[in-house]
Amino acid sequence: MKATVKPTESRPTTSGKAGKSRVRRPSFDRLPTITGVKVKADSVWFELNDGRTVTIPIAWSKPLQQATPRQRRQFTVSAYNVFWDEVDEIIGVENILFGNQLYL
Repeated sequence: MKATVKPTESRPTTSGKAGKSRVRRPSFDRLPTITGVKVKADSVWFELNDGRTVTIPIAWSKPLQQATPRQRRQFTVSAYNVFWDEVDEIIGVENILFGNQLYL
């Protein structure tokens, strides 16, 4: 007998706690990947492989707020994270999609 596995869906759900709703995050392998990054004077734009562009304000990141424009432009992109080594900051896909301020 062959077992059939149904794929799980990553729909937002809410908890039953009064006054608070919590979004269930999709598993890590279901997250979109970062394909491009643009740093503006007051924001960072992240292009994702699912076609979305998500913008977050520089104010969400104290290290980027305090960085010089040159330091903000010096970053490395991986599939799920952007690294600013000189100012010790990492912003990940989960921060971009689910955070309202960075928690790394």
